[in-house]
Amino acid sequence: MKTSIIIKRLKAFIIDYFIILIYIGLLLGATLSISAIFHLKLENVNPVIGELIAFATLTLPVILYFVISENSEYAGTIGKRKMGVQIVNKTLVKASIGQLLIRNCIKFLPWELAHFFIYRLFYFNSITETTPGWVLTGLTVSQGLAIIYLLFIIFAKDNRSVYELLSQTRVVQIVV
Repeated sequence: MKTSIIIKRLKAFIIDYFIILIYIGLLLGATLSISAIFHLKLENVNPVIGELIAFATLTLPVILYFVISENSEYAGTIGKRKMGVQIVNKTLVKASIGQLLIRNCIKFLPWELAHFFIYRLFYFNSITETTPGWVLTGLTVSQGLAIIYLLFIIFAKDNRSVYELLSQTRVVQIVV
């Protein structure tokens, strides 16, 4: 049973990530088209502006996809529905919108941190040959946090990650 829910979560993640990749592809296509039409030089974008644009067009829509899907009558994203799992609260009923916001903001924190530090990496590489240590440390920390999330899912007795513990939610198999 424990391995089964982990495998279902992994498969659901792969399906949802494929959906995210399609969105990223569309976003990239739109970005390249707009920059070509208006003769914009993307490498000259200030890292703060780039980060804000990326957050507004990528991270926020992805978080909203998860929150809205998990708040639906199915209590799960397309991947979770396909795998027969859903998000519930600690009393095993549908999680509240507040819990889902907390869950997904924490869940995507490593992703957003990585974006933040990648923008700085490109910025510093464009103006100097040396990348500051704090940028590399930030990239390492963001990846470490993602690994900690995964290790919790695999090794915690209830297979809950850090973001589920903090939001008081869990992934359960749908009982038919």
